[in-house]
Parts: sequence; C-alpha cells; structure tokens
Amino acid sequence: RYCRYHRDHGHDTEECRQLKNQIEDLIRKGHLRRYVDRDAPQGRREQRREEAPRQQEEQQQQQQQQPRGVIHTISGGVASGGDHKNGRKAYGRQSLAVQQVPHSKRLRTGGDEEVITFSEADYEGVRLPHDDPVVVTLLVELFTMKRILIDSGSSADILYKHAFDQLRIPADQLKPVKTPLVGFTEMTFLVVDTPSPYNAIVGRSGLNLLGAIVSTRHLVVKFPTRFGV
Repeated sequence: RYCRYHRDHGHDTEECRQLKNQIEDLIRKGHLRRYVDRDAPQGRREQRREEAPRQQEEQQQQQQQQPRGVIHTISGGVASGGDHKNGRKAYGRQSLAVQQVPHSKRLRTGGDEEVITFSEADYEGVRLPHDDPVVVTLLVELFTMKRILIDSGSSADILYKHAFDQLRIPADQLKPVKTPLVGFTEMTFLVVDTPSPYNAIVGRSGLNLLGAIVSTRHLVVKFPTRFGV
C-alpha cells in the first residue's frame, strides 16, 4: 500500500483523506468548477446545519476568553528544511502551522473515558518522512503562546523567562529554586532564565494532567475535553 501524495507506505492514494481534503479545498475556491457535480454539496450543507448549534456554543466560549496578546519567541531553531536559509524559512512556515481540529459532536456526560486513537486523517499537513518536534500553540493566562514544545521525556513543565515576562504575572509569585516556581491554569511550571528556541516545554506532568496522548509521527497531541477528544 503506497500513497503517491505522501510518498510513503501505509495507505493507498485513493484512501488518502488529506488528498481528498486538498481537492475539496480547490473545489471551494472554484479551481475545479468544471469537474464538480452541482448536486454533490447537498449532504455537506445538511451536515453544516447539524453542526451549527455546537459551533455557536464554542464561539461564545472563545469570545469570553479572547487573547490579550501573542507571545512569539526571541531565538529560533531548525529541525528540518536543509542547510539553505530559504529552504529553512519555507519549511518552517509550513511546519509551524497549527491546525484546529473540530470537537466531537456530542458533549461529554461523564462515565468511561473516550478512546484516543490516531488514524490516516491525522496526517493532514504532515510531510513524511520527518524528524520534526511536536510544537503547539496554547492559550496561557489569556495570551496566545506560540512555540510550546511537547516533550514526554521531560519530567518538568518549563516556562522560559522571556515568555514569563510577557504574561504580566507579578514577580512575587516566583520562589527560589528547589521547588516548582509558578502555577497557573492548573499547571505548575519551572521558570528558567536561559535562551531557548521555545517559550515553554510541556513535560510528562503536564501531559498527564491533561490526559494527553502524543504521536510524534502524526505531530498530533490529543486529550479529552467536555466536547470529546
């Protein structure tokens, strides 16, 4: 089984969901208008109507927590993209794009935890083969914090000082060494004053707190929420 789109084994080209999504995107933009059956979008319109109430609820929650700003990084790092500056920039723009995956349609009502799985659909936006780290963007103290490294090999959750300074958290919340230094959003971070290509590192303790599962091959982090995984 070989996918000509990903140039990798694991699934057939005809089964590639990412390729299908790319084709649908071209159709929406009108590039494939002459190849499209005009009656086909009916089912998709019905699906959108069914999803509308859930999307409205999510939008209301997002409006209540609008980010106060965006925290970028001071220094940068490269995992792939070759030895040329232009190649690294182009690869970086593509690999640093963050996708928002729609929530499950039903609300969580308690009881057994949902099963977290990874499938071919999770390869969307991933270029195989790769050696990229799992880097995410999170909302921290109402700031959109970019370049957060997911590291299941780290026993600590680390927040670098250049990012801490931009969060506008009072400095008196910091305590000297030996113990975790600052806590917020139910997660305790060790604040480190040293140069880093990242703003923060979420290690095993943070991942366990979230109930998160990481797939480095898919470059995806999944965790349960009240809307599902």
